[in-house]
Amino acid sequence: MTLNEIAVILFGLFAGYWVVSKLFFRPPRVKNETDTISPPGPAPSWNDILQIAPSATALQIRTAYKHLIAKYHPDKVDSLGQELKDLAGKKSQEITAAYQEGMRARGEEP
Repeated sequence: MTLNEIAVILFGLFAGYWVVSKLFFRPPRVKNETDTISPPGPAPSWNDILQIAPSATALQIRTAYKHLIAKYHPDKVDSLGQELKDLAGKKSQEITAAYQEGMRARGEEP
């Protein structure tokens, strides 16, 4: 083995060790307060959440609500893991609030 071959092997070993240590042995990332804050923007309206027109009737609002709540109910995704169940819970709360707001806008009791 020549000196050049030994130098290339050593360089490869050090470079490989460095890459592996950066990928697998880095310290865990600490979340800052700015990581969880979403950029400010207009909150979606009730009809955007229910995916219907603003001039929808109470029957259309009720139908859209039933369709979306059946799709995003936490019990539907229970077998897919706790993280998706929590996400579905938040989404179903958002859908329910939008339904209640839409029904109140139509002058009906939700």
